[in-house]
Amino acid sequence: MPSLKQLIKKPIYALSSRLATSKLERVVREIENAKREELSRSTFLEAKIRQIGLRYDRRGLYGEDVKDMNFHAPGLWQIPRQLAEAMVLVASQPIDSFLEVGTCDGFTFSFMAACLSRLNPGLKATTVDIASTLPTSARIAFKAPVAFLAGKTSDAFADEVFDLVLIDGHHSYEWVARDYQNVGRQARLCMFHDINDRFCGDDAVPKFWRELKIEELGRADFHEFLFHSNSDRVMGIGIRIKR
Repeated sequence: MPSLKQLIKKPIYALSSRLATSKLERVVREIENAKREELSRSTFLEAKIRQIGLRYDRRGLYGEDVKDMNFHAPGLWQIPRQLAEAMVLVASQPIDSFLEVGTCDGFTFSFMAACLSRLNPGLKATTVDIASTLPTSARIAFKAPVAFLAGKTSDAFADEVFDLVLIDGHHSYEWVARDYQNVGRQARLCMFHDINDRFCGDDAVPKFWRELKIEELGRADFHEFLFHSNSDRVMGIGIRIKR
């Protein structure tokens, strides 16, 4: 039988989740109607990330950015400046197709899809997750063709070619390697989350990223976005661009 605490917590989370999704949808609409040059400014993008709010996490990930964390609710599982600066680089590239591996709450995907579709009319964006249920963010109506696919992995897209791939699913070394082999290697831009994250462990995403930079030396350009307000090793975004 559930405890009183559990009975109280569930409706609180449901309400907080609806409020967070409403914030996300409002910002998606603002981005879809923003001036294109605004989406090339990290300050603008960072402000929009903060408006949406960060995913509730009690591990002390965010440093000074904790003030932007949603209360008991989903959000962007990101360090705002890392994602904003990474998106400025992505904004400089033509992107017609985008695949995210690892939907989770769908907030990062929704933010990126809104930005990319504003810059690239006709963008097709897809996110996949091994979870069997879709997040509430999947209910948002996007102007661009957007697909949320549950119960799937990158195996479903093996050898398909996308302009941009974000690998942010299972963070084990084996799964990151598998996702990269399936969809990242063929992509013109491949984006990795948690390349400098002490929580997932140095033998996971960070190890794969280090090895990839050596393996593809001279064949690709590598960019890293590691800012943290407390200079902590948390998250980190890496982008590999084919030459």
